[in-house]
Amino acid sequence: MIEELRLRNFEGFQSARVRFTEGLNLITGRNSAGKTALLEALVYALYGVVSGVESRMLVSRVSGVREMEVYLRFRSPKNGSRVEVYRAAELRKGRFSSRLSRLLVDGKEVQVEGLEDLRRRITLLLGVGYRQFSWVVYARQGRLTEILEPRRSDMDAVLEITLLRELDQQLDQARRSLLKVDGRDVSTEHHSIVSQLLPLQEKRLKELREEVEELREEVENLEQRLEETPTPALERLMAKVKEYERVKAMQAGSERSLRELLSRYEIKDLEEARRRGERLRLEVLELEDEVRALERELEDARREEAEKRGELENLRKHHRTHLELLASNASRCPTCGQPITPEKMEPLIEGEEREIQLLEEEVSEVKAKRAGIEQELQRLRRKLEDARRRRERIRSLLESVEQYSSTLEERERVLKSLRIEVEGLLRSLGVEYSADEPGLFEKLSQRFPSPEQRRELERRLKELQRRLEERLKASEALEKEVEGLRSRVRELELRLKAGELAERLRDRLGEVIEGRREKLLRAIALKAAGIFRSLTDQRLYTGIRIDPETYRVYVTPRGVSGELPATRVGGGHQTLIALSLRLALLSRLGLTGLLILDEPTYGVDEENLQLLLNQLTRITRHIRQAIIVTHHGRGLEEADNIIEVYKDPDGYSRVRGAA
Repeated sequence: MIEELRLRNFEGFQSARVRFTEGLNLITGRNSAGKTALLEALVYALYGVVSGVESRMLVSRVSGVREMEVYLRFRSPKNGSRVEVYRAAELRKGRFSSRLSRLLVDGKEVQVEGLEDLRRRITLLLGVGYRQFSWVVYARQGRLTEILEPRRSDMDAVLEITLLRELDQQLDQARRSLLKVDGRDVSTEHHSIVSQLLPLQEKRLKELREEVEELREEVENLEQRLEETPTPALERLMAKVKEYERVKAMQAGSERSLRELLSRYEIKDLEEARRRGERLRLEVLELEDEVRALERELEDARREEAEKRGELENLRKHHRTHLELLASNASRCPTCGQPITPEKMEPLIEGEEREIQLLEEEVSEVKAKRAGIEQELQRLRRKLEDARRRRERIRSLLESVEQYSSTLEERERVLKSLRIEVEGLLRSLGVEYSADEPGLFEKLSQRFPSPEQRRELERRLKELQRRLEERLKASEALEKEVEGLRSRVRELELRLKAGELAERLRDRLGEVIEGRREKLLRAIALKAAGIFRSLTDQRLYTGIRIDPETYRVYVTPRGVSGELPATRVGGGHQTLIALSLRLALLSRLGLTGLLILDEPTYGVDEENLQLLLNQLTRITRHIRQAIIVTHHGRGLEEADNIIEVYKDPDGYSRVRGAA
């Protein structure tokens, strides 16, 4: 039960103190006096918010005012304790902000951790949450009859079916989370593992284990064979025999190569190669001398030719000068100053021409001589180059032959040493073979295991041991993987079973939800019909029904076989039916302590207004405390507490008769 409300700077109120009593509390006054603001202050005090109202609009809009306070005292319908709520808020840069909130229970301060914690504690003390309070307990102006055709979500919340729906959703989410892992379908993964992956890995594991056993047998066999390997003396003999035969083969190969090399030059032996080399050396020397002599002779010829050409050129120059003087009719020589006459110049010019002709012949002879020398020099040089190449080939041949000879001599010494060692080892082992026995190594290999065979066995053993170790590790890893897959299968099977259980629970919960809804609505409709009859002497309807699918309310008019939507009856009847439903809901929910109606007669015509007001006063038969806002001033005689709201000359809302 609400006992007291105090305001400061709340909406149109500068300050106000309102006391409420048990029974019918009427808040009356003219339009826009501030009646609804008292109800909004009550709701804000309880829950810290008012539906449909922007929070900053709750602060008084008087110039300079930036904060407001609300205090509310009520009795808890749950345990009868006295509860006091104090809220203070302010505007900071135009934004609404809670400044202080306190909660006292039976005079003792209760520590709250934020506004949500305060709202949760108020909900526990009242027994009703904000959504149920706003939909059932508090009917705002013009919205009393909304309950006749409500939103499904609102009624689900009022009937606490929302909780069951949330549980249903949680079960569905749990089912989906059970049947989906990292976006993969559990059933598909289970089928894939059981039908494909696990059998494949188990087959691989079986094959690996079989391979491991085979490798172990091979390793054991090789280890046993290695225990029967030959003695060090025999190993040494085999190694020396192999080396002896290898060196013998190399020696034979070198001898064949030497013979082939000599045959390519058509030389029998090293001595013949040396003699041929000496002859070529002398030939090269002789040719070099001839070339040098010709080069000197060529140089002399070139010098003689150059001299003759110079002499010829000078003569030709003088001849041209004399011709020019004769042609110019000059009287004196420009060089020596002597008189010039044609008689003197013509014999001189003719003599010069004869001399030029002789010199040209001499130049031609010298040129021909020089060309002959050059040709002969080229021939000798080619012959010299050829001789040098032949000499170089012979020299290279000699170097190769000498190298072969040196190698053959060295190998012969090695063969002699190896032969002595092999013979000694053969005698020490009692083997009746000589070192030069054809195919000695093969014969010994057939009779005794060779060192190569032992090394091959050892290499093979290491390889098998390595493979065995790898297969063992792979087998262990695959065994863990198979066990992991089996564990995963068990986990997935548990998930599948849990998912099936969640699905069955959802199905059962759906049945429970629908069953609870229908049962609750039948009981509420029956209770509402009884309340309706108690509020009016008229017997116009034989029953009320609430559609469990839509929550739409229907009434059955007396004398009519069919139903009629409650929204289709008269305005006064709609109000009474809606009021009856609210009272029935409160009764069913165990919330019979409080009902708040803001202008419940909104939209009712004047003819039915007084009748409806008289009927509204009867609600205290069903509710402990009713707070009704009206501006008609009627029905005051039935009220237990009258709260008058008015505007003072300064425009502030004031309260009279309630302080």
